[in-house]
Amino acid sequence: MKPFCYSTSKMANYLGVSKDFLLKNKNRLFKKGIHYYEPYGINKTLWNVSQMEKWITGKEENPFKEILNEL
Repeated sequence: MKPFCYSTSKMANYLGVSKDFLLKNKNRLFKKGIHYYEPYGINKTLWNVSQMEKWITGKEENPFKEILNEL
């Protein structure tokens, strides 16, 4: 069974990207509460494994897809 979250270095290694890429794209490509978490009292970012797998494989749902299709 795979874990729910990985640290930044473990997620970077898992996805084959750099730690800098992940950190620079917080609040750009990746959304807090969906792709990553910053728990209170812990000075590190935890990455949601299943959401990041969806992102890298292109299977992530766009919450605005229905709205954009209506325009």
